[in-house]
Amino acid sequence: MKFMQVLIVFLLIANLTATVWFGMKQKPTQNVNQNEKTAKHELPKTITPVIRKLILNEFVAAFNSADYEALYNLFGPVAKAQISKEQSDDEFKKLVKFMHSVERGAYTHSEFLDYRGNTTIYTMNYSVKLSDKCEFGTNGILKITIAVQGTEYQIYGIHLNAE
Repeated sequence: MKFMQVLIVFLLIANLTATVWFGMKQKPTQNVNQNEKTAKHELPKTITPVIRKLILNEFVAAFNSADYEALYNLFGPVAKAQISKEQSDDEFKKLVKFMHSVERGAYTHSEFLDYRGNTTIYTMNYSVKLSDKCEFGTNGILKITIAVQGTEYQIYGIHLNAE
C-alpha cells in the first residue's frame, strides 16, 4: 500500500511539473478585440481599386439616370433571391426622389462583416457628394455590401445615406 501512495504522489508531482514547465514555455495568448480582428481582414486582391471604382461608377450611372433595371441588376443572385425587382424599384425611386443624384464619390475603406462557409462578406464605404437639390445635405455615404468567394464576387446590398 505504501508503494502505491508513493507512486501516486510521484505522478502528481510529475504532472504538476510538466504543466508548469510547458505552460511557461508557451507564448501568452493575446486578447484580440473585434476591431483588431476586423483590421486584419482587408479586401482580397480580387477586389482591386479598378473593381471598386467600376462598382461605384456603375451605381452612379444607373442612379443618376434613374435606371431601376440597371440598379437591380447590380445585385448578385443571393440578393435577388431576397428582394424582388418591384421592391428594389420602390426603394430606389424613394432614394432618387430625395437625393436626386450622386455628383461624385471615392472609396474610403472596407469593413469585414462575416464568414459564411467559404464566402467572406465585406462592406465597401464610399464618401459621396450629392446633388445640391438633396433634401438632407450634400455629403453622403454609400455602403455596398459584397460577398467574395475565391475570385468571384457579388453585391449583396446597397445603402445610400446623406450626412
